[in-house]
Amino acid sequence: MATRIENASDEAVRTATGRDWAEWRRVLDDAGAASWSHKEIVAHLKATEDLSGWWQQTVTVGYEKMHGRRVVGQTADAGFQVGVQCTLPLDVEPAWQLITSPAGISTWLGNEPSATVEKGTRYLTSEGIEGEFRVVKPLDRVRLTWRPASGTSSTLQITLTEAGPGKTAVRFHHEKLSSTDEREEMRKRWRGVLDLWAAEMTAETAVE
Repeated sequence: MATRIENASDEAVRTATGRDWAEWRRVLDDAGAASWSHKEIVAHLKATEDLSGWWQQTVTVGYEKMHGRRVVGQTADAGFQVGVQCTLPLDVEPAWQLITSPAGISTWLGNEPSATVEKGTRYLTSEGIEGEFRVVKPLDRVRLTWRPASGTSSTLQITLTEAGPGKTAVRFHHEKLSSTDEREEMRKRWRGVLDLWAAEMTAETAVE
């Protein structure tokens, strides 16, 4: 049976890194990583393997889970986290307009009429969620703090990646969440936003 860890299947991790999960466990066990800290494992992968920073973290967290050192969605540096992604039938520019326009903002951020996607801008929604836009890179990503009325501050990032002609992958990544319950709540929220946009795109295509 295929293994799936940290939202990455054996096939996906093998395609990206050259090894499946069982091979990564064997290689890291042989290196003595079972007794290493999270940062030590990442440093080892950085020094010895040709992996991107994202895959260094993913392999490390997956390895820790195989040894029972973490629950799903929890990392050493980012608390509990969740990521959801959907490919929309849009070029990157209209996809960027979708997430930064007033209508788009109301879909994912909530009712905040005055919110503008600019670095340093603070917001407060009708739900009582507040925060600040920390990183705004047009056509690439938005990163902001996220604090519910009764809860701790976390960090949300929305990224856009060209996924082929007329297609853009939109990804929500939410980290520094406080618990598995909050992780599941935010997973449902961001999946709902992406599903809504995908449905709207499908409906528009059908009308045309």
